[in-house]
Amino acid sequence: MTLLVKDANTTTQPISTQPDVAGNLVPVHAPASMVGGIATPVGPMAPLPVINTAGVAAIDGSATVVAGGTAQTLFAGFVPINGYLVANNSSAILYVSDVGTATSGGASIPIAAGAVFMTPSGYKPAGTVSLWGGTTGQAFAARRW
Repeated sequence: MTLLVKDANTTTQPISTQPDVAGNLVPVHAPASMVGGIATPVGPMAPLPVINTAGVAAIDGSATVVAGGTAQTLFAGFVPINGYLVANNSSAILYVSDVGTATSGGASIPIAAGAVFMTPSGYKPAGTVSLWGGTTGQAFAARRW
């Protein structure tokens, strides 16, 4: 249903309404974001933009696999507070886990050679981040923020 109201310039403007549980007409508000100066409704194809204002500078955690076939803790055991990334700079697969000790399967996330795994901004893992590589010396780049 549409309700006509006058704005500050006495121009009639339509406002979308719907009845509430008591039968009163209430305005229907749809979240929107500005795209090219035009308010665009938020939806699956146009998600609401999010800015992480708690962001901090990234801290390097790059290294190599110390002992192939054994998980190692990243970032000296510090839990990233706003997210992290791991880039596999080796020629073999690596596995990363932030919900337990990394293994070559299970809940660990595989990172193909040359690929990057990155959490969304603002993501805080459940625990420390660990990495598993099958071969000693596999190189990786890692950042936490």
